[in-house]
Amino acid sequence: MTTHDDLVVIDTLDFLAKIDGQIGAFRTRLKQAAGLATASFVECRLYGEDLYVCICLETDVDHDKTLTWWMDIKPVEEQWLVEANVLWNGREVVATMPTIMAPEFRVVQREVPRLLKQLLDAGGQALVRARAGVKVTEGDQPAR
Repeated sequence: MTTHDDLVVIDTLDFLAKIDGQIGAFRTRLKQAAGLATASFVECRLYGEDLYVCICLETDVDHDKTLTWWMDIKPVEEQWLVEANVLWNGREVVATMPTIMAPEFRVVQREVPRLLKQLLDAGGQALVRARAGVKVTEGDQPAR
């Protein structure tokens, strides 16, 4: 496996494995600090003809309240679009991360771990505030 294509594939799979590890470490912290059960995935999906890399982490905070960290990476018009949000019950926006438009996948590989950390931190702050009984919405988030 020394062809250029093999090396590109290995590099991409390494990126996905590291992102999964970043999510896994955060899941462990959630479980240890708050005793919360979580579910997560890093996977490639096709929605019709559109290819996405979906990164998701969810935790049930209460019997009727779920916090979701969500990031999509997708190729659009010869660029890579990265979008990320934290949501209550899959609908109510808690935090929206700055959108990234990257000219090549190397930029995605460099920027996504930093953006994912910001996303996880924003959701963590929302979780702390919710457990303290403070309602959190997107407008309540500190400036980034």
